[in-house]
Amino acid sequence: MASSMHRQHDENAGGHGVRFGDRGFTLVELLIVITVLGLLAALLMPALGMAMETANRTACAHNLRQIALALKLYANASDGRFPVEETCGNPQRHLVESLVPAYMREIEMFYCPSAAAVEPYAQSHAYGGPGGDSVIDTPENRERYYISYKYFSVTRRDTRMPLPLRLSEYPHLLDAGSPSVRWLMSDWVRKGVPVFPHKERGGWGGGRNVLFVDGSVQFVRHRTPRAFTDRQ
Repeated sequence: MASSMHRQHDENAGGHGVRFGDRGFTLVELLIVITVLGLLAALLMPALGMAMETANRTACAHNLRQIALALKLYANASDGRFPVEETCGNPQRHLVESLVPAYMREIEMFYCPSAAAVEPYAQSHAYGGPGGDSVIDTPENRERYYISYKYFSVTRRDTRMPLPLRLSEYPHLLDAGSPSVRWLMSDWVRKGVPVFPHKERGGWGGGRNVLFVDGSVQFVRHRTPRAFTDRQ
């Protein structure tokens, strides 16, 4: 009898009582949770994007340091001379062939992880002369020696580049004995583009990674023409 009463009590409790752990979300609660998660995502996405671009900029600087080591080895075997290109822009066949594979095995070092962001500006004909350039890592670009960086030991001026050198300073030939503050390489830029790599704004207020003749790499912001020859 007692056992039967206990079973009836349990059945009544199961039928009418609601335990907290068994209760699901109501529609209103679910909408609130979704809204809060959406707001958190909206707040975090810019920070995550900035963190990723900072990592890309660091990886890009690492690329330039590896190229600097290869250039130093080349110069040691070439009476202090660096490779010479016709202009600072693509293609850069002599530079690549001078270093790969003799002094560096990884051609990937010639490609910036942020290059895709500026590829449309490299391709465009709307900025500072003819476009049709490409700076991303593709099999085609590797084959034709199109890379992500500008190289400044050159014989003539590239009109697409905002270089503050006088025409009388060309050919601009660099070697291991050149002033340490001279730029040897840098991130890709082009005259008039609104965006530089690493989501930097274009023009003289923006900035880019720069490899100097002494092998150091710094992030340089351009506010005056002296940025090309003097560290900021």
